[in-house]
Amino acid sequence: MTRALVLGGAGFIGVATCKELMRRGVETVAAGRKDRPYGTFTSYVAFDRTDESQLVRALEQVEPDVLLDLACYQPGEVDAVARHFKGARYVFVSTGVYPNLDGRPAREEDFVPLEGDPPAELDYMNGKRWCETVLARSLDLPWTVIRPPAVFGPADHTLRIAAYLQRVEDGGPLLVPAESYERQAGLAWVKDIGYACALACDLRKDLTHKAYNAAFEGVSLRGLIEGIARATGKPARIHPMPFASLPDGASPYGPDPRRSAGYVLERSRKELGFEPSALEDALAETLAWYRVAHPSHPGYANRAQELAVAGAA
Repeated sequence: MTRALVLGGAGFIGVATCKELMRRGVETVAAGRKDRPYGTFTSYVAFDRTDESQLVRALEQVEPDVLLDLACYQPGEVDAVARHFKGARYVFVSTGVYPNLDGRPAREEDFVPLEGDPPAELDYMNGKRWCETVLARSLDLPWTVIRPPAVFGPADHTLRIAAYLQRVEDGGPLLVPAESYERQAGLAWVKDIGYACALACDLRKDLTHKAYNAAFEGVSLRGLIEGIARATGKPARIHPMPFASLPDGASPYGPDPRRSAGYVLERSRKELGFEPSALEDALAETLAWYRVAHPSHPGYANRAQELAVAGAA
């Protein structure tokens, strides 16, 4: 039986991943900094991965065949894994590594490793780019990368999907970027990303030193909003305007017209066996959570300004 240690296994994507791994018969151990979270359904170890000695102890304790890393965005932590992990596969979950593609769909080869040495301080997106750069240089480490775009689903702490649910629910206009709202958007369902991560842990497949996109296919921001409207029985009052003129928080999924128009899944289908779910299934589950939790996206506090902008246009 394969044994997997899932760093960040009690988080948003981590829970979905652990459930899918266990469904597939993988012995699954979740890990995180804090003590075992209430309700954690799998074996759990608590340690601070920024302390290399604690990482070493956790690897010695669990002896994983697969180390699945959902929590890393510091390249030094990838270096530490390369020094100490002796298992069969390191699965790194990345995001935001593609350059501006001006509306062209992103293929895995569009990421180009960076040059030189990483700076001392890195934000999340640049950290992911540097982590993948370190992996590209780590030829002795059996790594595989999963690349999702923006991920939504129940209990997403970013609440970006709630921003659209709230605006459809209130019946007012939704401000969207005129240049890109009908393009394929970079979106994924949390269950699909858990599924893709579990596929990457299948040691029967030769996935070494390869990256794989995981996302919806053919779903635009317009399609997302219209899907929400169908699910809620509310009208979709879409109000296109220039991206540069959008009020802050009005459309948290963008899409910025400089970025890619979604992800190409050809390699993921052929080699990983990934197939995205239907948008309707993702929205049904997400809407059920939203109706109970009633979360509010921070940008919704500026809703009066958005309505004024739409009314003046």
